[in-house]
Amino acid sequence: MTSPPRPPGPPDGEMALSEMPTALTPPGATPPDSGAHDPDLAPGTVLGNFEIVDHLGAGGFGVVYRARDTRLGRTVALKLLPENLARDAERRERFRLEATAASALNHPNICTIHDFVEHAGSHFIVMELVEGQTIRDLLKAGPLAASKAIDLGIQIASALAEAHAAGILHRDIKATNIVVTPKGQAKILDFGIAKRISPSGDTTEDAGLTGTGATLGTLTYMSPEQLLGKPIDARSDLFSLGVVLYEMVTGRLPFAGSTPVAVTDALLHQPPRDFGERAAAIPDGLKAVIRKLLEKDREKRPPSAEVLRAELARLVPGSSVSGSAFLRRPSTVAAIAVLLILFASGGAWFARRQSRIRWVQRTAIPEATKLVAAEKFPEAGALILQARAIEPQDPTLEKLWTSATLGFSFESDPPGADVSYRPYRGDPNAWTSLGRTPLKDQRVPKDYYVWRLQKEGFAPAYEIEPAWTLVHRIPYKIAARLAPAAGVPPGMTRVAGGKWQPFIPGLALAEVPLDDFFIDRREVTNEDFQKFVDAGGYGKREYWKEPFTRDGGTLSFDEAIAAFRDATGRPGPAAWETGHYRKGFEKHPVSGVSWYEASAYAAYAGKTLPTVFHWNRAAQTEASLMISPASNFQGEDTLAVGDGRVSGFGTSDMAGNVKEWCTNASRTGKRFLLGGGFGEPTYMFIDQDAQSPWDRRPNFGFRCVKLASPPAAETTARIEDDFRDFSKEKPVSDELFRAYTGSYAYDKTDLNAKVEETVNFDDWKREKVTLDAAYGGERLVLYLFTPLHGTPPYQAVMYFPGSGAIQQSEFNLSPYAEFVPRSGRVLVSPVYKSTYQRRDAFRDDNPNATAFYRDHMIMWSKDLGRSLDYVGTRPEIRHDGYGYLGLSWGSQVAPVMLAVEPRIKAAILESGGLSFPKALPEAEELNFLPRVKIPTLMINGRYDHFFPVETSQKPFFRFLGTPDADKKYVLYETGHAPPRKELIRESLDWLDRYLGPVNR
Repeated sequence: MTSPPRPPGPPDGEMALSEMPTALTPPGATPPDSGAHDPDLAPGTVLGNFEIVDHLGAGGFGVVYRARDTRLGRTVALKLLPENLARDAERRERFRLEATAASALNHPNICTIHDFVEHAGSHFIVMELVEGQTIRDLLKAGPLAASKAIDLGIQIASALAEAHAAGILHRDIKATNIVVTPKGQAKILDFGIAKRISPSGDTTEDAGLTGTGATLGTLTYMSPEQLLGKPIDARSDLFSLGVVLYEMVTGRLPFAGSTPVAVTDALLHQPPRDFGERAAAIPDGLKAVIRKLLEKDREKRPPSAEVLRAELARLVPGSSVSGSAFLRRPSTVAAIAVLLILFASGGAWFARRQSRIRWVQRTAIPEATKLVAAEKFPEAGALILQARAIEPQDPTLEKLWTSATLGFSFESDPPGADVSYRPYRGDPNAWTSLGRTPLKDQRVPKDYYVWRLQKEGFAPAYEIEPAWTLVHRIPYKIAARLAPAAGVPPGMTRVAGGKWQPFIPGLALAEVPLDDFFIDRREVTNEDFQKFVDAGGYGKREYWKEPFTRDGGTLSFDEAIAAFRDATGRPGPAAWETGHYRKGFEKHPVSGVSWYEASAYAAYAGKTLPTVFHWNRAAQTEASLMISPASNFQGEDTLAVGDGRVSGFGTSDMAGNVKEWCTNASRTGKRFLLGGGFGEPTYMFIDQDAQSPWDRRPNFGFRCVKLASPPAAETTARIEDDFRDFSKEKPVSDELFRAYTGSYAYDKTDLNAKVEETVNFDDWKREKVTLDAAYGGERLVLYLFTPLHGTPPYQAVMYFPGSGAIQQSEFNLSPYAEFVPRSGRVLVSPVYKSTYQRRDAFRDDNPNATAFYRDHMIMWSKDLGRSLDYVGTRPEIRHDGYGYLGLSWGSQVAPVMLAVEPRIKAAILESGGLSFPKALPEAEELNFLPRVKIPTLMINGRYDHFFPVETSQKPFFRFLGTPDADKKYVLYETGHAPPRKELIRESLDWLDRYLGPVNR
């Protein structure tokens, strides 16, 4: 009897290589036997209790037959050790040990071993007969659907996790070693070259499984480390599975070559081939998993088969992790039986099962509980998924899963759009697929995500949506109107319209109707603007549609254009020379342009500048918690556009890089420009700003919109901010003020303080301390930054941060404050109510005439007081007077903090001023300012729109009750943020003057 023909392989001429068993032997070593010799047993031959039915196949380490067990009356598969191998004592022992080890495993996706028999000089293994087709056979009809590949991948990963837990590597995972039954159950076959994992996790000893010095496997499926004969671990099998997954969805191998040398070079040095014409049909999440599996550096692959199984399971919510039920019914497809030859380190399946259950109860559940409590939901979700695969009905796990995740529903017009998502932070290509719209209650770990809906023939729709309990829209629903791809202008993205009310601090904006519109995905670049210049844009009056008004008069076209010159006097942006941008900056946003120039370019491009409403809608400022920290605010110059700094609806850099001009005028005739720019605080992404339309500062730029119809009149109207004329207001009387301050008193109860953690940095030690707050039974958190280079007792400076603290979930130290511990002083930073990990429903740092705002002001003051109570217990700190450092919001509320707290002896207020919105009198800063008598330094920018010089900064300084000799107002030619180095210099001089020099 002859063996059946070998199944054909994938296209591209890779057949001969894809199934080429490989034995790499170092010089001087004896190569292993390259194959079995078929004894060609005829049907009817009897071996002990087994009668041969027919011949199924042969491999390098045995010949497989279908046989009937005459004793039990069942059909099985027999794998015989050929005579030429049976004569080798080492091979016989290996054959026996394979069967002994494998028989201890019991997994639905691993072929079962029944017995090992020695009879009349023959050695054979009795095993389960698996009916079905190999994956290679399935691929004859073409690549598999992604959903099928994911399901099979989950089953295979589950089987490998079981094998690896038993201390065994397969080492020959490939498309012909995996059978799929008619009901879709995957079975891993032929563990004939399996290898034991050492206690360290690597395999450095063969333990008798292969010849000394030999590297066995199938070339095109080998991991680089296996191919090189290096120590391997479980991640080598995962690489091979990655090859199989790639093959399933594309119908070809990821590493191609016409010779073994070419394939070896591809495996060791070349990236895997792209997904070719099948790319559109493969979910991005599956592509990302496959790419990660095929990493040449094993450290970049998933750490275990269990983790891989969980990653694949997340791609198809609700799919069975363990695969289909056991099926052994006959099939018309040729039967395939192969040997599972495993070395187990000992212990039966039941014992391992109990061990995994103990891991769930003793490790996974407690750790997941801590992660959920710490709001580390993605990490918790991944761990819970692993545990649920072991104990799917455990009520504690289900409760944790509900706590760690939120449900989403998705609709699209038209329906049938593929929904995928990725964490806002992380790999921009790591998309996870959820399915096609409409979708309901798709649960994902709480986090900030970029969502994408895409359908063939339509432009993708993007949105940033937080899966977070503090956002009011729960459950979440994302609905997208997809635009035909042919109708989307190049370089633009569609933004869904509807009723929209922007949130911009300091502006009282009504809800307005917006139609769907298109906005530039990226800021207008230097090379874009160069085309306008080269086309004579500065000389074509038809692009300059707005009247040129200045100082109450109107300029002629020629007079106005003369103002728009570059550094060499040629028409162009302020920083250009000879009418050209800086070399190498073609992909950077154009900057140093006025509002007039931006408007003219928009007309040239057939577009317009966005209104404040359109800009705010597209930017998705409600996601500032994630967008702002990832954007270009702290840089000293622009960055090339679109380098991963994602903002709303598929745009980039709407936060930071350059501030962007908008159509609307302010009450005083200035023009709004939003989003903040490099060199500014991160909270400028959501704050307002308006400047003279003639200004051309280095971080002023723009992007354009394209509207299908003229915008509603209320969206283009002049915007009135909350203006107050402080020259006409007076603070309350001393008697009323004393009545107000009674609300700020608190009982000096025990602190019950505890140092939770201590972390050393290069220049300071950071301690996290918790203590009892003065209200509500809460615990107050504060951070102490103690210098490592200095001599105690140290001066202490109390810190009150900017409004970014309201938006951020984790504490971070501003670069405008870290100079304090560097100078040899202790910086004390309380986590005030509503900030960082103590966030609540308070979201707007603008004062308002509500009890809610007043009550928070009182809590902030008590937080400061309790922090000072604790600082007074620290012996390494001086207690004869403390400093205060307020940044922006911290300067705005400083009048209240300083007027009711006598222990503060000197203050530094950066970027502060009086707010135009009015609070209740007991929390109104104007009433507290005259009662502040301590030395106070004010540092501001002249072009700060949030706190304008004449109407906010100067009234603040004027009402300040400090004697003139002890208060100082410093003004720089900047926006909201003064120069950092100058701020540090002025601040240190102030602290030295009023608190004394530090001890060195």
